[in-house]
Amino acid sequence: MAKSPFFARIKADVLTIVASIPEGEVLTFRDIGAHLDVMPRHIAYILKMLDAEERAAFPADRVVAKAETALDVAGLPHGVPRQTRPANAPAARK
Repeated sequence: MAKSPFFARIKADVLTIVASIPEGEVLTFRDIGAHLDVMPRHIAYILKMLDAEERAAFPADRVVAKAETALDVAGLPHGVPRQTRPANAPAARK
């Protein structure tokens, strides 16, 4: 089943942000989700579903559920602007 263009964009943005996390530092699913205007569980799902090649290329272990001292997503050099849900995005399921 083909993923939506929204999913493809979000995945690309997540991977870009994750790739910009310096060694020894962490971000939380919540912080990335807030930056991209998606639920933290979507960030976790994207990282969990990476294939072996992608897992080797992206430091997904630098994204954690909770952290005392996490970086500020906007302060990283990833170039992904803060997102807001577009007007034509699919409505949330009830």
